[in-house]
Amino acid sequence: MIKGDLPHNSEVYVTVITENHAGIVRAFQATSPVIVDHTPPDVDMVAVSVEVMEVNITGFLELREDVTVTWSATDETSGINYCTCALGIQTL
Repeated sequence: MIKGDLPHNSEVYVTVITENHAGIVRAFQATSPVIVDHTPPDVDMVAVSVEVMEVNITGFLELREDVTVTWSATDETSGINYCTCALGIQTL
């Protein structure tokens, strides 16, 4: 790990140089920079809907819930790597 104090939106280029015990050297350079991003992604337009349905699969009347969640996420500096959603019975 290399620690540094890099400003937001900096481009960092990576070069790795290795040498084995036989003295053979190999270098690797990343083809594109890594962007330093100090800000979280923006999440908006969150919508949640719950539909309660009566179902009769086994001869017994049951209630089932269908939960739908949609949202929009953006990050102008480094882009979005992934989004995930969790359901629970209390807030964090």
